[in-house]
Amino acid sequence: MDNTADRKSIAPLLIFFIIVAGFCTLFKTWLNSKGINPAVLGFANILLFILSLAVLSLQKKAMKNPNPQVFIRSIMLGSFIKLIVIAVAVMLYLVIAGEKKSVYAVVASMFLYIVYTAIDVRLASKLNRKNGGS
Repeated sequence: MDNTADRKSIAPLLIFFIIVAGFCTLFKTWLNSKGINPAVLGFANILLFILSLAVLSLQKKAMKNPNPQVFIRSIMLGSFIKLIVIAVAVMLYLVIAGEKKSVYAVVASMFLYIVYTAIDVRLASKLNRKNGGS
């Protein structure tokens, strides 16, 4: 795949990342008033963006394999990896933050996980169609 196709494939991820990062920056006071720590939400956004890029790379590699099951497993593995990494990050945050934890930020981060996973699956579906999958 050439650089233009690579840029097009990560464009939805990049756009969503920028929107969430901008929202966390511009509406910091509003988020704090709602009990959502913008730093936690921003960290989750960065973590999910990096994980999504890694998963997309894994899926592109799996597309080169002639066995279609490899591609399906890469999608499932990517979602599982993201879920486990986010679960570990949430547990670490809850232990480290102690009394100052922001439960609403954790819930918002889980919403981000769902959106990033939906974008990943959509991109994987497009990838599959472009490469002759059904």
